[in-house]
Amino acid sequence: MEKIDNLSGRLEIQDVLTDYYKKVIEVDKQNLIYVIYLSTATIYPEYKNQQLNLGDKIIFDCLVECTGRKMSIIKSEYKKEGDFGIIGMKFRTTQLFISKKTLSVKDVIDGLRYIASISGIKSKTLKIRKMLEMISICSPIETKFLFRLFEEKLKVKFAFKTVLIALGKVFGNNYDDIIKEAYHKRPDIEQLVDYLIKKGIENLQFEFEIVPGIPLKPMLAQPSKNIACAFKRVENKKFTCENKYDGERIQIHRVNNVMKMYSRNLENSTNKFIDIDIKSKLNKDFVLDGEVVAYDFKTYKILPFQTLSTRKRKETSTINVSVCVFIFDILFFNGISLINKSLENRREVLYSEFEEIKGKFQFSEYINCSNIDEIEDFFTKSLTGNYEGIMIKTLDDSSKYLPSERSNSWIKLKKDYIDNVSDTFDLVVIGAYYGKGKRTGWYGGFLLASYDNENDVFETICKIGTGFDELTLGRLYEELNILSTMHPKNIKYKEQTIPDIWIKPHIVWEIKAAAVSPSPIYSCGIQNDSKGYSLRFPRFLRERNDKKCTDATSSKQITLIYNESIKN
Repeated sequence: MEKIDNLSGRLEIQDVLTDYYKKVIEVDKQNLIYVIYLSTATIYPEYKNQQLNLGDKIIFDCLVECTGRKMSIIKSEYKKEGDFGIIGMKFRTTQLFISKKTLSVKDVIDGLRYIASISGIKSKTLKIRKMLEMISICSPIETKFLFRLFEEKLKVKFAFKTVLIALGKVFGNNYDDIIKEAYHKRPDIEQLVDYLIKKGIENLQFEFEIVPGIPLKPMLAQPSKNIACAFKRVENKKFTCENKYDGERIQIHRVNNVMKMYSRNLENSTNKFIDIDIKSKLNKDFVLDGEVVAYDFKTYKILPFQTLSTRKRKETSTINVSVCVFIFDILFFNGISLINKSLENRREVLYSEFEEIKGKFQFSEYINCSNIDEIEDFFTKSLTGNYEGIMIKTLDDSSKYLPSERSNSWIKLKKDYIDNVSDTFDLVVIGAYYGKGKRTGWYGGFLLASYDNENDVFETICKIGTGFDELTLGRLYEELNILSTMHPKNIKYKEQTIPDIWIKPHIVWEIKAAAVSPSPIYSCGIQNDSKGYSLRFPRFLRERNDKKCTDATSSKQITLIYNESIKN
C-alpha cells in the first residue's frame, strides 16, 4: 500500500496491485481475500452493510491514547494534514518501537471485524482498547494504514473497479471484463475470489450467476433531452414505454420461503417495507426489480416522493405512510437467471407467475410502441399523474439486463425535459459557505461535486443556494456541522471555489439545472489542466437518502451529457 500511495498513474497502480495479488497467491491463496479487503478498506461484502462506523471522535481519542499528546495538539496536526494515518505514523516514529509480534493481514481484518461487532454501553472503551492493542504491534508505516483502515479510507487513488481489473490480470491475462460482469451479477467479493481460486476463470461467466439473497446493483437508464432524440435511439427496433415512478428503487428477493428487500445501494430494506405483499402462483425463489411509492388507498392514487421520504427507515409496527410496489422486471425465477433473456421474455415470466394486488403489488403500466406519436401520447398522459416521466426500453435481443450499468437499451424521459433540461443530477455536498443577510447564522450556499469512479475522487461542479426553505436551512446547518472536516483528501478542487467549511462526502442531493457548460473554476471532468464542467442555474430539488455518495452522478456522465448537448 505504501508503494501505491506514492503513485498517481492509474495503469501503474493496476500493475503494482496485480503483482502484489500474484505474490499473495504464490505464498498462500487463502490470504487473497483478506488482502483484497485490506486494499479496499472493507471487512465484508458491501451488501452485508457491516462497517466499522468508528467516527472521528473515537479515532481522535485513540490517537491521544497511543501518542500521549494532548487533544489540542492532535487536532492542530489534523487541521494541517487532514489524515489520521499521517499523524499516527509521525508520532509513532518518535516512539521507541520494539515488538516481536507481527500482525498478519488476516489478523488485521479479524481485528477490524471484532471492533465492528462491539456494541453496548462500554463499546467506545472496548473499541479503543482493541485499536490500541493492534497499534502496539505496528511499525510507523503500518500505523499509518491502520488508522486509515479505522477511518475506512485508504486514500490511495483507486476505486474498487481497479481491484476487479487486477483480478482479471491475475486469473486470466486481461480478463477483467469477465471478472467485472461476474461481480456485478453477484457482488460478493469473498464468493468470487473463492470461485477463482478453486475453479479458475474458464467457466466463470456461465457458472457465477445471480443468487437470491445477494442483491445486485440495478441497471440504469440513459437520459434523453427530448422525445425526438429518444426515438432516434430505438428507431427500427421493437420497443416499449413504461411509466417512470417517483419513488425508491427496490429489489425483492425470495429465498427459502423468506422475503428480503434491498435498496438501490444494497441496503436491506425489509423492515422498512414490511407491509409489502406479493402474490406468486408458485412458492419459488425469485428476484424482482421495481419502484416503491407512497400510495393513497382511498383514492388509489400515487403520492409525491416527499410523502414517501417521511416514512421511517426502520419501520416495523407503526405504518405512517402506505406504499405500493410497481414491478417492471424479473431477474431470477425458480433456479434460473433471466438477465440474459430479452425484456419481452422476462415480462412473459413475470406476468404468468405473479398476480397483482391493487394498491399493494402492481405491474408497471406500459404500452408497446412502433412510432414517435405513440411515445408522445404516452408521455403526455404521464404528465397528468404523479409520475416522474417515462422509460423507453428495447424488447429485442439488445434488451438483456445489465446489472450496475447505465444501458443504451433503457432511456429515461423526465418531465424536466420540457424545461430544456436533459436530466437531473445526483450530487454530493462537499462544502458550505456562511450565509449573509436573512441567512446569517446558517449556511447560505453549498459546494457540490460529481464522483470520479475511476480514481475514487469527488470533483467540484457547482455552488448552489436556491431551492431551500428556512426550515431546511436550519436543519442542514446542524447536520452538516457534524460532517465538517478540516482538510479533505479525496476532493479535486480549484482555489476559486474553496468553501468556508469542508464537508465529508456523505450527503447526496438531487439537483435540477438548465444545462452543463464548460467552466475554468470547477474540476468536474477536467483533463490536462483544461476547463472542467459546471451546471447553469442549479436548483435544489430534494435529498436522496437512498443513495450513497459513490452512487452520485459520475464525472464521466456529466461529460457525456455535455457532448450530447453540443451535438444536438
